[in-house]
Amino acid sequence: MSTSNNWQVIRLAEFKRPDAPASTKVQQLAQHFRNLFPKRDEAPSDEQEHDFPGYREFDLKPGADALDTAWDDWRKAGEPGIKFLISPPFSGTAAIAREWAERHDWSTITAPQESELADVEIDAWWKPQANSPWIIDDLSNYWRRGTDGLAFIRALLPKLFRGELGQGLVVCDSWSFAFLQRAWPVNMPNVYCFAAADEKLMQEVGIQADEKKLKSLAARAFGNLGLALALWAVEKDDEHDLPTMPSDCHDETAFVLYTLLLHTGLSGRTLQKVLPMLAADQLDVQLLQLQQAKLISYDDEVWRITVYGYLAVRDFLRSRGFFVDAF
Repeated sequence: MSTSNNWQVIRLAEFKRPDAPASTKVQQLAQHFRNLFPKRDEAPSDEQEHDFPGYREFDLKPGADALDTAWDDWRKAGEPGIKFLISPPFSGTAAIAREWAERHDWSTITAPQESELADVEIDAWWKPQANSPWIIDDLSNYWRRGTDGLAFIRALLPKLFRGELGQGLVVCDSWSFAFLQRAWPVNMPNVYCFAAADEKLMQEVGIQADEKKLKSLAARAFGNLGLALALWAVEKDDEHDLPTMPSDCHDETAFVLYTLLLHTGLSGRTLQKVLPMLAADQLDVQLLQLQQAKLISYDDEVWRITVYGYLAVRDFLRSRGFFVDAF
């Protein structure tokens, strides 16, 4: 295993996916068609009900070290203002940012309650916890896609940009950021991400394979290290294939999946509020169907996209004309 640090912080505009070998492009095309034209579902047997391999975490310290390398001068200067760090799903970026913030004793900001999202009382929410420098570790909790769901963040962002709330780091999921870029008329400044995972970084976290296999894995995962670890686990397990979309998925399914991605997971109650066009029984059917297909999971009363189902979900939404993230 490599002992060097292969994490790198770059501007979002500099992000580039790993090039895919020809064989991987064919594999991706085949998977795309399987997602668009899935087979009719068969009744699952008991043998088919076993879980996917456990998602393996990786060491956060090297990623936090890379943030130090990139931002140490800015942090020590202590000047008011923010940086955005964009976090693709399952990439571990948000966890790395929390590790970095804890290392330097930055305070973690508590997100507003759902009842506060339709208000613009930023000062009343901020003052009880004001303590610069700080980190907002998941901006998707600061807005909702729907009527009045953007009021709070539209009032918050100008204050952040002007430095009124001191020095801070804002971590934003890549799907949430893609939506906000279109909903907010002003360009977001100082937006960063981690460079795409390459063969060296995958070896650093313990994925052992030849160079061709590593290149293929990096391309299939779009340079997303957490996703690469999940794909690697499935490839080593002969009992599993990646989940595919059920055969009877339509607009209702797309709205549910897109909303879960925008907000990195939601409770059933909140999901119903965000998607009022779906009757409660319709939503329950959609959630159960997607859960049985291993595309979403239900933990701690929150519905989330699974790491193993993410590629199928992303492909499905892209094929139906939804805005996808930049990764």
